[in-house]
Amino acid sequence: MSTRATKCLNIYLLILLVILSGAQPAVAESFTATEVIAFSSPESALPAVVSFIYAANKSLYVNAYTFTSEHIARALLAELEQGTRIVLLVDGAPAGGIPEEELRLLRALSGAGAEVFFYRGPLRFNHAKYIIADNTSVLITTENFVGGSFPLGRKGNRGWGAVVYSAELAGYLAEVFLSDLAYGERLTGGGGYLPQVKPPRNGGERYTGSFTVKPVVAPENAIRATLQLLRSANRSLYIQQFYIYTYWGRAREDSPETAPNLFLEEAINAARRGVEVKILLDSTWYNVRSDDPRSNLRTVSYVNEIAQKEKLPLEARLAWRDEKITKYHLKGVVVDGEAVLLGSMNWNEHSPKKNREVSVIIYGAPAAYFERLFLEDWKRSGGEEGAPPELFALMLIIAMLILVMLKRRARRLRC
Repeated sequence: MSTRATKCLNIYLLILLVILSGAQPAVAESFTATEVIAFSSPESALPAVVSFIYAANKSLYVNAYTFTSEHIARALLAELEQGTRIVLLVDGAPAGGIPEEELRLLRALSGAGAEVFFYRGPLRFNHAKYIIADNTSVLITTENFVGGSFPLGRKGNRGWGAVVYSAELAGYLAEVFLSDLAYGERLTGGGGYLPQVKPPRNGGERYTGSFTVKPVVAPENAIRATLQLLRSANRSLYIQQFYIYTYWGRAREDSPETAPNLFLEEAINAARRGVEVKILLDSTWYNVRSDDPRSNLRTVSYVNEIAQKEKLPLEARLAWRDEKITKYHLKGVVVDGEAVLLGSMNWNEHSPKKNREVSVIIYGAPAAYFERLFLEDWKRSGGEEGAPPELFALMLIIAMLILVMLKRRARRLRC
């Protein structure tokens, strides 16, 4: 039997074992990591993921909601040429459909020997974003594997990520991966050209020691684990999200009273018991639409009105995009500077209940890295200087209209 046939047989046997054992892995409480590399986009995300891929010796399991990064694809192709087994699972029906660029890259990888699958299972979206190397380490990120989140330069989306060296965590997530792979539809054939690129390596900040790591997996334990983390805050709770719905349920019919956003309300409750709570949200135009009752614009107003009314140590801001950061796509929480939650889960209702989402809580020194990033973004977005570009443009237009009206009125009065 050929080497490639043997690899295929092995992976299908693993899938069969997962199915026979009940298809869904048990929810784990916590594991121990000996090393963590914390990284961020746009600064160090691409070097971190390329270094992680090149360090693999035997296997790489890649779970991607969307995959359009040529640089990451080229790194995977280089590993294939070294004999590393690569299994890639992508969502089969992402919002807006599968981009043609993604299909081109997947065909090229499939033609080179990667085992590529489209998720067709019962969950709404396979929205997770992680890579498992050799069943010994895991790279987990808030970002899709696309160029804007893993840029070659220093301009792109704001995102967080970590490489966690824990065979326990890697083994647990391998079970999750294989349970989802059981619903995969294989991409057959393929081929195509990938450009020769050499992205930089060794990105991020390395921490060694003994760190407790808790997996947060939707739909299994995401709500419970996230609420427990928010309730554990004693001093500070820093929340940075792509978006937070003011409430769950139906956009035009429900309200914070009828369908509360459990995560947002728990953050507000933390402020009520004296915890300093800061919430920073993306300001891209589709997240601040005035006609959307659950937009970030409404959420910021909702939170700040409660803070003012109850005199709480609580504030929400819209994050200011600039020449470095194009949008704030991350999903992160830092608690007391001692724990960080990062991964794929958004703070809407579908993410924790109906999607495959994978996040981790990392306790210890790595949390300080993400707290520092948060405070830099918070400071950048403070006061009038922190207003998003859309609001600046709107304010400028209004000011110009008022000026024109005043000039016209002055002429009439002189007449």
